[in-house]
Amino acid sequence: MSKCPCGSELEFSACCEPVISGATPAPTAEALMRSRYSAHVKGIYEYLGTSMHPEMRGDLSVDEIKEWSEKISWTGLEILDTKAGGENDEVGEVEFVAHYKLGGMPQELHEHSFFRKEGKDWFYVEGMVQNHDTYRRETPKVGRNEPCPCGSGKKFKKCCGKN
Repeated sequence: MSKCPCGSELEFSACCEPVISGATPAPTAEALMRSRYSAHVKGIYEYLGTSMHPEMRGDLSVDEIKEWSEKISWTGLEILDTKAGGENDEVGEVEFVAHYKLGGMPQELHEHSFFRKEGKDWFYVEGMVQNHDTYRRETPKVGRNEPCPCGSGKKFKKCCGKN
């Protein structure tokens, strides 16, 4: 047996697997979020389509999801916050960070995901990716062929901009 990739410390068979397989509906928006992460890790890409709200599927391509997700080595899920999304709610929001490696470099996807419940089933509606803070330069950017700001009289690329 193996632990569930979602980080719950439960066995996969007792956590996200029954939700992904359709044996039991996700009881909460967070449970659906965790199952979607686990589906990425386990390569169950069709579930990512079926767990998305039908109105939002549009031209969703499972092949494109697969192509993107297979380039990534998923390393962990961190749930930061939930708003509503309980068993008796109709909408919910989950803020999370999914940790992964791309080309061996650690990365993270920070997202606010929105969910809607219809009948007994929760669906992923959309997500808003949270960007890192914008880098603001203190001084104007120096071009490679401009004079070096150190005052040497050389081009920047031949002086302080040398690799």
